[in-house]
Amino acid sequence: MKTLIVSFATTMLLAASAQANVLGRFDFNHLAGVNAANEASCISPCIDVTDLDACCLNEGLRTSGGPDGSAFRTYSGWDRNQYDSAVYLNRSGLWQWPKTLAFEVQASATSLGTISGLSVDVKRPYAYSPDSIMASIFWEDATGTIQQRNSGPVSIASASGWTTLDFDFANGSAELPFGIEFSGETFNVELYAWGGTGGALYLDNVTLKGDCAPIPEPSGAMLIGMSGLALLLRRRSRWS
Repeated sequence: MKTLIVSFATTMLLAASAQANVLGRFDFNHLAGVNAANEASCISPCIDVTDLDACCLNEGLRTSGGPDGSAFRTYSGWDRNQYDSAVYLNRSGLWQWPKTLAFEVQASATSLGTISGLSVDVKRPYAYSPDSIMASIFWEDATGTIQQRNSGPVSIASASGWTTLDFDFANGSAELPFGIEFSGETFNVELYAWGGTGGALYLDNVTLKGDCAPIPEPSGAMLIGMSGLALLLRRRSRWS
């Protein structure tokens, strides 16, 4: 019964009381110049987000011409061939892989939550630009093992104009932390592109999606759980 109540409380809080569908976003419109740090332009109060870091990539900034006509980032120096995915996804720690874009998410210790996906606007400006991209997310479980979810390779060969990609983290070694398991967790979110001759990709609006809400006091959680249980029992009585 206690487990059922907690489950109802978590589900109802995230469905009805969630603070954000966008957990964090990088849109580059507020950057003062090409060397400015990629600070998030939008962050849910349930999390902290580090700057978007380009490890071993050449980073540029265009002040106009993005999906909405505003600023966007350019990145070149990507791998020409995909690194062995079995090695790439098998991490010993929450560190960033070379030639990737990544940011770290720290979930509040006083929040319930879930991460549902990542979206990004991408444009492949040249025939020799990368033609494949993958999004991954890594975290450390209770045993100290690094777990991951990933989108698998996504073709961007036809993205000659601005294209919105929605990554769903459909594959991986374990299910993403949900509800109370989200509380206090650290996640490393990473974008990896390859193909062509490692030429430039244009990127904008890197957005982490999910839901979160404050952990209610015990009496509040019990009330929410009991309300949900009563609703379920009422529906069952109508069906019987």
